[in-house]
Amino acid sequence: MSELGTLLNFSGKTALVTGGGKGAGVAIARQFAKAGANVAITYSRSKDPAMQTVEELRALGVKAEAFRFDQSRTEEIPTLLDTVTEHFGSLDVLVNNAGIYPAKMVMDITAEDWDDMMDCNARGVFFLCKEAAKRMGACGGGAIVNISSINADNPSDRLIHYGASKAAVEMLTKGLAHSFGELGVRVNCVAPGLIWAEGQEKNIPGWRESYCERAPLSRLVEAEDIGNACVFLASPLASAVTGQTLTVDCGVLLAPCFDNRC
Repeated sequence: MSELGTLLNFSGKTALVTGGGKGAGVAIARQFAKAGANVAITYSRSKDPAMQTVEELRALGVKAEAFRFDQSRTEEIPTLLDTVTEHFGSLDVLVNNAGIYPAKMVMDITAEDWDDMMDCNARGVFFLCKEAAKRMGACGGGAIVNISSINADNPSDRLIHYGASKAAVEMLTKGLAHSFGELGVRVNCVAPGLIWAEGQEKNIPGWRESYCERAPLSRLVEAEDIGNACVFLASPLASAVTGQTLTVDCGVLLAPCFDNRC
């Protein structure tokens, strides 16, 4: 194995990917498994897709298991992390991927909507990071990667509360990176743009074409792009990187406000 391959080799390590049973979480879990990591994933309601992901990961020659977990119930966090550690023998990487994404116009957002969003996307992430860092620090260190969104910097009328929750995740990433450095725990963040998904044209009419027109790379983000970013940030290749947000959006946020004639 080359020196570069060694730096990307997670053999003997355990990665926990929340929400790893569907969407980008599947690709994140898959990329860690391809790098040799044993992988634990969580699911809230969708057990069957989670178990399908587990079978796919095991076929790659690593240990894999799925655990039911409600991220908004912070009292469940210590049990989850202890169970993962006991099952796999270590907890080396945490990817906070799970989150909710209910779109609503501003005037339709209720106090309950706001609280649900923050409980899952921000409060749950904070306490997962806190409890994971305790365990990682006691074993010599580790890496945490939080999943944000370009909506943290790019507001949408239908996703005000979602964008606020992801902006909170990015600030938490900075603060926790500062606090956990002495534990040997690095904390970074990945902010995806619009990720390609089957049936997207039906669910979000016109968005795909508009996004591709604005993005310098003229395409949507692939789920594997997010997985690759997470593996990089968790690896020794990024050993001097902490408290950073890596935007993976095919450059769409670079789109100028005015055309080149202005």
